[in-house]
Amino acid sequence: MDASELRRVLADVPGWLGDEEALALYEAARTCTGRGAIVEIGSWRGRSTICLALGSKDGPGVPVVAIDRHTDKTFVDFQENIRRAGIADLVRPIRATSDEAFTEFDEPIELIFIDASHKYDDVRRDFDQWVPLVVEGGTVAMHDTTWEGSKLVSEEAIYGSRHFKDVRFVPSSTTVGVKVASVTARDRRQSQRALLAKWTAELGMRVSRFLPKRVIRLGRRTISSVGGR
Repeated sequence: MDASELRRVLADVPGWLGDEEALALYEAARTCTGRGAIVEIGSWRGRSTICLALGSKDGPGVPVVAIDRHTDKTFVDFQENIRRAGIADLVRPIRATSDEAFTEFDEPIELIFIDASHKYDDVRRDFDQWVPLVVEGGTVAMHDTTWEGSKLVSEEAIYGSRHFKDVRFVPSSTTVGVKVASVTARDRRQSQRALLAKWTAELGMRVSRFLPKRVIRLGRRTISSVGGR
């Protein structure tokens, strides 16, 4: 599935996940090897869930555990959106908070996407509880890492960590890293470049209303290049 096809599938699904972020989640799920589950914390109406499940469908075919406490309305919309995307059989929704779900969860994880509460203490707790379940070589992705608690936790626990390699920033706000036992000097330099790309994106968001669209597009391409592998 290419970017244009994924964009078409997501066209009527609300959410704040951009095209580049959607493709990054799809590819991360597609390249999983089946060593653990795919977990997302925070599903809302299923936009990110669909990306993860479509990637798994085209890859290892492992279930996507979608954790969200939901309202009755969002859960109905979530179910309808994943049904229309044709991936309901791969999605295992859990209507609970992250803390509640964690007490019942005992599986290894190969890919986790953290996008629940953005308050610092909540994000830190999600990270500290769930990431130890990620297998070595597994992927951790966080959304909205340009603001609030998600920004601080990503900078402390991924960009500044010696246990994540291939760290990259995906515009407009997603951070991705591969969990490892230790990193090389080259890995650390890549993390620093990715952090610089994220900071540049944050600055760009503050001044974007003053810039022509062509400048914004060029900036996004540049940030993706600097923040990528």
